[in-house]
Order: sequence, then structure tokens, then C-alpha cells
Amino acid sequence: MYKPLVILLLAAAVSSACSKKTIPSKQVTVKVPDVITNPVSVFTKDGFESNKDFIHQKIQKADSTGNGIVANSYIYNYTNPVFKIYEKNSYEPFWSNQKRVEDAMAVLKASEQEGLSPNDYNCKLLESIYAAALKDNKIDEAEALDIELMLTSSMYKYVHHLYSGKLDPVAIYPEWNYQRPSKELITDSLLSIFFNKNVDQIPARFRPENYFYKSLKNALIHADSLEAKGFPEEKIDFTGKKLVKGDTSFVILQIKQRLQATTEYSFAEMNNTFDEQLYQSIKIFQQHVGLHPTGVIDKTTIARLNYTPAQFRNTIRANMERCRWLSRELPDEYIVVNIPDYTLTHFKNDKIVYNETVIVGKQLNQTPVFQAIIVNVEFNPYWTVPRSIAVKELLPSLKKDPDYLSKHNMFLFDGDKEIAPPASFEGYSDSYFPFTIKEKPGPQNSLGQVKFSFPNPYSIYMHDTPAKYLFDSDIRSFSHGCIRLHNPIKFADHLLSPQGVTEKQIDEIVQSTENYVMALETKMPIMISYFTCYAKKGDSRMYFFYDVYESDKKIIDALTK
Repeated sequence: MYKPLVILLLAAAVSSACSKKTIPSKQVTVKVPDVITNPVSVFTKDGFESNKDFIHQKIQKADSTGNGIVANSYIYNYTNPVFKIYEKNSYEPFWSNQKRVEDAMAVLKASEQEGLSPNDYNCKLLESIYAAALKDNKIDEAEALDIELMLTSSMYKYVHHLYSGKLDPVAIYPEWNYQRPSKELITDSLLSIFFNKNVDQIPARFRPENYFYKSLKNALIHADSLEAKGFPEEKIDFTGKKLVKGDTSFVILQIKQRLQATTEYSFAEMNNTFDEQLYQSIKIFQQHVGLHPTGVIDKTTIARLNYTPAQFRNTIRANMERCRWLSRELPDEYIVVNIPDYTLTHFKNDKIVYNETVIVGKQLNQTPVFQAIIVNVEFNPYWTVPRSIAVKELLPSLKKDPDYLSKHNMFLFDGDKEIAPPASFEGYSDSYFPFTIKEKPGPQNSLGQVKFSFPNPYSIYMHDTPAKYLFDSDIRSFSHGCIRLHNPIKFADHLLSPQGVTEKQIDEIVQSTENYVMALETKMPIMISYFTCYAKKGDSRMYFFYDVYESDKKIIDALTK
């Protein structure tokens, strides 16, 4: 059984590889910000060191008796995982001097750089208790024990959030079935080692180490810097007229200022003229926000230009969390369909070998996020109309015109037997429709000329479509949930050519209009994923896409709770 990481998505483009090591062996020390700047004083005698024996005895007794500990800030009962970690450390305190306490607090505060919230790790409370002790130039046994246990508990939580995410992905995507990072590899012994000697290396050790996550982390730092540098808050108005090269408008100067403020674009002339430099920059910008690169400044382009650093930051954070949900391992070969940017990408040995555009489910009929295996390619497929479509969309037409089926190349089944349509459908309803409707093969079949099957509980598959004009839209969420391919014949040839099937053979099968199923000799993993931003190798700018199912907001809301 393969273990994906779809990072997918890298979607269309991350041609880099994710490491197959679950926990990276290379240890990199990261610089983290100081928690306490310019302390009022330092302990004349390190209060943590002098309270070491008290803390040791207190923790050992609590674990051996099963009574737990009632500390100043929290109650730690006997089931709390911190006691198992302390057992591996012979019940010795981890944060046994002032410097180690400050180092640990700095690591927790730096969780913000990983798209997580320091509030989840008691940073404000820890800082408050610690600052009070600094002010008094002393710390008593109860305070030292409180900080010791709170730091260990918070660090334990942070490591697990960093390694496999804070949220349960099923709460966001009920159909989600990807393999998650193995928490069994985060042993109490391993944590004990890092808490003792390598606390500053925890982020580098436990965060995802692939290119995708690293690019998101860098983008988060960039978004934060924009806010600090005073990125323009004023929104750009759409004047009601599309702007093209050669136009002049007061809005054009605002657009140049906004683009230049990102530090990713630069203009020789900061004026109201839509010049060649702005034209080329707009095309690049449109490509990076999921729009066709026309170079025309329309209402949709203005709307994307009005995204704020805070919005970009939340998008990045949501995708960092999605990245943490995924196993660190990838199969050697796999297909990724990324819903927000409407792409299908074939990765083989960490390189992109095929890419094309797709159509996905609309908001009311969302394409589910899951993984499966492509098992066959079906040419000239029949379309078995889902019951929901049959009773909600076709039945009203059948009641108006009993000949509707024959006019649309469809026929009726009662069980496995084809039957003649009744003279009238007036007696049938949503609750009583004992038939199955099928559409015959042909160029105008709703599935087109090719279907790609990957068994799953949601009856989702990929297929052709006669409605090719829909691929001209920037937002391509039109289906009832299945995935429509722009070039399905080409994709079929791509999948089948390794087993000796030629373009000529495929063409002959298609032209025959006869239903024909061809099994894949090597089954192909497919991952239906949802990433609203990612980076491409060799491109310094991130790609951001419209959150068509609004799941970024769900993730951000849950991350901030």
C-alpha cells in the first residue's frame, strides 16, 4: 500500500521531492526570537536550579502514586503524557536553569513562524509568570514547578501540532482518507532527548521538510514583512471600465504602487499610464492568482489586487496546516488533482510528466478530497444517471415530454432489464421512481468519449465532456462532483502507452462508438487534493487560488480557537 504525501500539489508544479524519511536526520539550529527583551534583572541565584530537587521529588511522587499534581496554573492528572516523558528522564526537570527556560519560551513563541498560534502553548501566561519572577529577582518552588510543567506540556503539544497538524482533517473534509504522519515515531525517549539538549532544534526536526512547506514558511515571513512595512490599506476601486495597455487612469498609479509594495514587481515610471511594463506585470500577477494572463485589468483582477497581507497570511497558514496532515512519504508515481487551481498533474520520480486543466464540482456538489487508485480507462462509456439527477433534473422534463429520453439518446432500465418508457411520468416523484436512466455512448454523451475509473465510496470518476467551452472560464467549478478533463484522449494515451497501446488503436476504438474497457496493467495512485497556494521550482512568487469551497476559512477559524 502506497503512502502519499500529496504535496502535492505541489500541484502543478512542485517538481521537487518530499523526503522519504519520517523524521529528518539532519539537525538544523534555527534562530528564534527572544521572549524577554531587556529583562529587568536576572536571578542572583538561579531559582530553577535551586528548586531542582523539589521539582524532581514532586513529579516522581505524583507519577508513582497516580495522584497527579495541582500546580498554580493547571492540574496535571496521572494520565497526562508529561509524566511518561519525565519517567524517561528519571524524573529530572528539563528546564533546570534560567537560560533553558528562556530558550524553550522562545521556541514556543516562534510557533507563529510555522503558521501556528503561540496562544495554544501558554506563551502569554508563561511570559507573565516569568516576568514577575524577574521583577522580584526570585522564584519560589511553586512558581518553578508551574513553569516546569507548563513548558513541558506546551512543548509536547507544539511538537505534535508541528509534526501532524493541530486539526483533524476529517473535520474539514469528511471524506479525507490520506495516511497521516506516524505519531508512533515521536517517542517519549526522543522528546526527552530534545527537551534536554536540543530544544532550539525542535522546529527543524519535526516540521515537514519538503520544498512545499519550506516555500510556504518563507512566504509567511514575506507576508508578515509587508504588514510591518506599511502595505497600502486603501482598496483600489473598479471604475466600471476594463483597462488595457495604453490607457490612462488615476487607478493605474494605485495598481503600480500596490504591486511594487509586494517587493516582487518594480516600475521605472510611477505614473497613471498603462505601459508595457505594467502590462507584463499584470500578466504575471494574473497567472499567479489563478486567472487567465490576459494583461487586461478587469473587475476580477482588481479584486485579487485588493487582497491584503493578512488574507495572504491566512491562506498560507491554512496550507501549512494541510501540509502537516500528510505522510512524509510519496509513491514513485502518482496523479494529483488539485481542486482550487483546476489542474491534473502526473508526477513520476519527482518530476512532472503530464499536466492539464480540469473542471470540478460546484459549491453545492463539491468534489471530495480523498485518495484512490485508477484501475481502468473506459472508451465510449455509458452514463448511468445518478438518482439525484434523475429525479431532480430529468423527471420534470420527462413529465413535460414523454419522448425526452429518446431525444437525448437515453434509455430506461427496471433493474437490469431495459424497458420502454411509460406513456406518462405523472405518477412518479422524488420518493417513487423505480427506474435507472442510462445515456448511450457517443460524442454528445455527458461523459464524452473517455472515462477513468478509480473505485471510491463517492461514485467520483474523471471523464471527457462535450462542453469544452467551460474550460475558458477562470473559475471551473461546474460539475456535480466528478472531474472533467480538457484533453481526455491525450491523457488516455499517456496512461496506456506504457503498456503498448497506440494512438491509432485508441482512435479506432473511439470511432467505433462501441463501449470498450481497458484495464491499466500498472494501477495508478490518484490524490484529489485541496491546496489554495503553492510554489513552483524556479519561480520566486507564490501561486494563490480562489478558495472555491471556502475551506481555508474553516481551517483558520479552527486554528485560532
